[in-house]
Amino acid sequence: MAQATAHTGASVDDGSVQSEAAQALVKAGETGERVEVVGERSEDTTVYANPDGETFTLEQSAVPVRVATADGGWQAPDATLVRRADGTVAPKAAAVSMEFSGGGDTDPLVRIEEDGQSLALGWLGALPEPELDGTSAVYRDVLQDVDLKVTASTEGFRHVLVVKTPEAAARPELERIEYSLNTAQLSVVENNSGGYNAVDADGNWVFRAPRAQMWDSAGAGAAPSVAESSLRAAGASAEPGEGADDGGPGAEPMAGDTVKPMDIAVDADSLTVTPDPGLLADTEAQHFPLYIDPTVTWGEAE
Repeated sequence: MAQATAHTGASVDDGSVQSEAAQALVKAGETGERVEVVGERSEDTTVYANPDGETFTLEQSAVPVRVATADGGWQAPDATLVRRADGTVAPKAAAVSMEFSGGGDTDPLVRIEEDGQSLALGWLGALPEPELDGTSAVYRDVLQDVDLKVTASTEGFRHVLVVKTPEAAARPELERIEYSLNTAQLSVVENNSGGYNAVDADGNWVFRAPRAQMWDSAGAGAAPSVAESSLRAAGASAEPGEGADDGGPGAEPMAGDTVKPMDIAVDADSLTVTPDPGLLADTEAQHFPLYIDPTVTWGEAE
């Protein structure tokens, strides 16, 4: 939700923008309608000259309302994933540089970067070519009956392991799940909430991950139908349009799902997640899939 404040004078240094601001004030006064000062645009702010001909209004959004283009212009944010010429997958228009693996064992699972500061997480093994669905990329059967789903936003990403059967939950690889970790100009430290932050040389956090969690598909205590279980495992939507912006079912726990926090550990080159052993071992078959979810955000509003 945007916040609006009025102030006198344009807070700009460039003379051409100052001239534009003055012209916008004149036009706003003449038309009786506010006029945007286009040169003052940023990813999350918009400045308008007010009809009183003297003041400006700054509107600031909690999330980006536009993102920069390569030619210096602006475009609407769009986290829809597309395949690129080099085989990697990336959002159409995100606020930070972000790319996902196109499959194989060469590229990391996901890499996110801004101003030379970057983090890359890798799956320890070859990845299949992902299936793209809106903002999500699904890597099928990274372990038997376990899918890896990565969902982009305009400021970050989340990666969720979808454990589809009790037999898959019993696999020893899920007792401790290790991702490779590589950073540039950042240090990764655990935070007080049980998640972790990546901080710059001055100790300022650049991105953060809240405490990891996992959950089942109990869904308000009612056993889902076979069709519903299949939809949830695939990350598909049960209703037209549902989940278009949040990665679909499984992106968040539903009412009635059993949710457990998970411990994480980070060091110089790895991130390790320890799922709840009780939820892995004791979940009834009708309450699958299980979802194992560490989330990463880059300056993203909570």
